[in-house]
Amino acid sequence: MKRFTHFILMLMVATSPLMMTSCDSDYWYDDSGYWYDRPWYGDHTPWWYGYSNGYYNWNNGYYNNGGNYNGGEQQGNTLLDEAQVLSGKWTGQMQFTNGTTGEQASFDVAMTFVQANTNAIKGTGVEIDVSGNERQTLEFTWYIDYNGNIYIKYASGSTYVMDISASTYGFRLEESTGIFRGYMAGTNNKDMIYIDLTRTESAKSSTRASSIRNFGSTDLQKQEIKGEKKLIRR
Repeated sequence: MKRFTHFILMLMVATSPLMMTSCDSDYWYDDSGYWYDRPWYGDHTPWWYGYSNGYYNWNNGYYNNGGNYNGGEQQGNTLLDEAQVLSGKWTGQMQFTNGTTGEQASFDVAMTFVQANTNAIKGTGVEIDVSGNERQTLEFTWYIDYNGNIYIKYASGSTYVMDISASTYGFRLEESTGIFRGYMAGTNNKDMIYIDLTRTESAKSSTRASSIRNFGSTDLQKQEIKGEKKLIRR
């Protein structure tokens, strides 16, 4: 009996670390089929996760059946003014953050926005990403909602929003200086994109207004472009 009791005690001592580990670990599971001890962001959920809660979803009905200017202003200018300033070609850098893994990558980018017509606050676009000898071309559609937010939908189906009301993590679009920078938060995904662009071509139909046409936050948090120099296939 003593020998059996001693065996049970030794077995409990040997297995106690395993029991403690299984109780204390904070596991999570992602779509790629791997288990991790903790999310890459630790205890602080990324700010942009809040945009994928359904409120900022892409509106197909608005894009397909509307998207023409019929009144409304944003920061002293009209939504049509915003669409006109956005239209054209922009070049600079893009940083992509994978919301599932936390991986970051940066690359050179050119984005061209084209209005659907002269009265439209929606349209199509082309993005060209370049890193070294690598290159990819992505097509997208876009619209400006009645609040002045910019929505972008890639051909892959991934959608993003640039929030005009967000002071720190919104965007800044300036006709006066030719800059366009800010944050694209995923609305049907957990990814985030930061762009820092300069205008290189205005839309052919665009005419410069007599008033100053600048949009977005003057307190925008300009981000240092970082991450491995490589393309993210999207």
